Amino acid sequence: MGLLAEIINSRLFTTVRDSLGLTYDVSFELSLFDRLKLGWYVVSVTSTPGKVHKAVDACKSVLRGLHSNKVAQRELDRAKRTLLMRHETEIKSNAYWLGLLAHLQASSVPRKDVSCIKDLTSLYEAATIEDIYVAYEQLKVDEDSLYSCIGVAGAQAGEEINALEEEETDDDFQGVIPVGRGLSTMTRPTT
Repeated sequence: MGLLAEIINSRLFTTVRDSLGLTYDVSFELSLFDRLKLGWYVVSVTSTPGKVHKAVDACKSVLRGLHSNKVAQRELDRAKRTLLMRHETEIKSNAYWLGLLAHLQASSVPRKDVSCIKDLTSLYEAATIEDIYVAYEQLKVDEDSLYSCIGVAGAQAGEEINALEEEETDDDFQGVIPVGRGLSTMTRPTT
């Protein structure tokens, strides 16, 4: 999963930031997939209010695009090098060791023992593109499984939100009373 996360991070940064210019920064983080048969991931995007929706759509496209735009061997090799260098650097840190040793004795995490730490380098080196796709299948990237939360802040945010509100007519949301300071906190009907 770590290699998959590194590949997705690289693609997000290259596509959403460098190619499309929709964000200042973008990152992808996995949570709990190493301990459970489920988990979640978060894609964080830092953008301008006018570009944030396009940036979120571009991120979703990158996540879903791993099937149509297959992972290349050079991407996997770069992810391996990055994680191996990070491991080599962080192995000197107590916090990193605590993370590696977490759940070592937990019965809910089968087959995890001290050899996992010793074998980490070998596991990274032996990983294949097929392994990446086995990990990718654990992510749910369909429309029903993705949830977006967009927060808009700053001086320009108010102007952007006011412009969006002016475009909407009262007929769009009959019977709904606006609540809050802007679009992100306004009560909307769901269908």
